[in-house]
Amino acid sequence: MAKQLSVTVVSGSPGNDGTRLVEQLIHQSSDVRLTAIVPKRSKKRNRSKGAVAVIPTTERLIQLGQGCSCCMVRADLMAKVQKIADEQSAEHILIHTTPHTDLRVLAKTFTVADQTGAVLSDVARIGSLVTVVDTATFIETLEGPGARSLIERLELANVVLLEGASDASAQQLDQIGRSIGAINTGARVVRDDEGGPLLTSLYADQPFDLDLAEQRAAGASEPNAASDSVVKFSYQARRPFHPARLHALLGEPWSGVIRAKGTFWVASRPEFACSLDVAGMSRDMSAEGMWWATVPVDQRPDSPQLQQYLETIWHPEFGDRHQNLSIVGTEVDEEELRGRFEACLLTDEEVAAPDQWASMPDPFEWPANKS
Repeated sequence: MAKQLSVTVVSGSPGNDGTRLVEQLIHQSSDVRLTAIVPKRSKKRNRSKGAVAVIPTTERLIQLGQGCSCCMVRADLMAKVQKIADEQSAEHILIHTTPHTDLRVLAKTFTVADQTGAVLSDVARIGSLVTVVDTATFIETLEGPGARSLIERLELANVVLLEGASDASAQQLDQIGRSIGAINTGARVVRDDEGGPLLTSLYADQPFDLDLAEQRAAGASEPNAASDSVVKFSYQARRPFHPARLHALLGEPWSGVIRAKGTFWVASRPEFACSLDVAGMSRDMSAEGMWWATVPVDQRPDSPQLQQYLETIWHPEFGDRHQNLSIVGTEVDEEELRGRFEACLLTDEEVAAPDQWASMPDPFEWPANKS
């Protein structure tokens, strides 16, 4: 059986599409038989640069599987990587993605079986998923409209390359390092002024694992942890938020907060379990489902796991409804932010008048029709 090919994926981010790094890797990689798969920008077909074969590709998505187990994958990459493996024309594959590429779809391409049952990971495996960031504009992007795209790419990466590091001050590099550490504690951070962008310098400590990356992105690891540079904590409560007060808070700056995720509920819509997803100044809120307290007992699944969960979380007044938010950032005043959340909860007087909850001012736009 042929040796499993190693794959390095290079992903750009707002302000840096990764092209410069890829060009340098193509021109400097002479110690390994390398094939680069890059976004198609012309009508030319396969071309080479020195000893490196460069294969242009156009993103083509297909759906594999059925029902709940179906997945969207990159058919173009599946075919090209398999061909390289069959021909044994390379020892290492470099994949350059566009800034709009869905990295989860790309990663699943290596783990989902095709129509014949073959899985690409049998012949090739992603070792490094590299997110390239522009050092000069990193903090500005993190505080602006491009924050979500930057953060989501950093969350998935197991290697982060700081491009333009030689032009940054020690203070800038420290701030960037702390921010990356808050977003992704497991990523290996590489500076482009430390030995040059050789392919070996981008090797991750551990091969890329999509499941671990998604757990990290979901905030499932270490919800309560702190260090000299990173603040992580969870906010939990049982009574509901006042919809207008919470909505106002979500429109205000949260100093130092980079990421926040979790579940919440508001008094005016007690049936809905709502989701909060904060990335920088981007705030996404949505109604994700119904609390079990709203489902009649005889209509709940007869599951020991569900029963155990409900027994653990059940509140005599609110059922399974609860607030559970995980917050991550740098230089966050935890006590001050907790106080702001507390001020959004219903007061004792408001809790005592549930017949008035439905008439509370409610600026949220989901779902379309409030019952």
